[in-house]
Amino acid sequence: MASNLTTQVRGIVKVVTAVANGDLTQKLVVEARGEIAALGETLNNMTKTLGIFAQQVINVARTVGVEGKLGAQAEVPGVAGTWKDLTDNVNLMASNLTSRYATSPTSRRRWRAETSPRRSPST
Repeated sequence: MASNLTTQVRGIVKVVTAVANGDLTQKLVVEARGEIAALGETLNNMTKTLGIFAQQVINVARTVGVEGKLGAQAEVPGVAGTWKDLTDNVNLMASNLTSRYATSPTSRRRWRAETSPRRSPST
């Protein structure tokens, strides 16, 4: 029993370390019941939510900031607490940029010029 608990804790440490290092693809395989199983399920759910959140922020940043396409919004199902606050603020930022640059043709042209990739001169 003690060796099984040690194995489960090592698995938890492996996943938590991966998440701390930015790897949100790791998933814990739990071969236990009770509190260890609940901890594993919670850890997997947290990692999944973090992965969705990170991907949504990356998508909004790329769409609005790099591609210059206004109106992008992050969608993270079931998000709560600090993660909801972060998601809401990413969406507010994107919305503010959309409002700011979508109000006039001059602003839209300026936005496209500011966000378009710089072309190197032909040689």
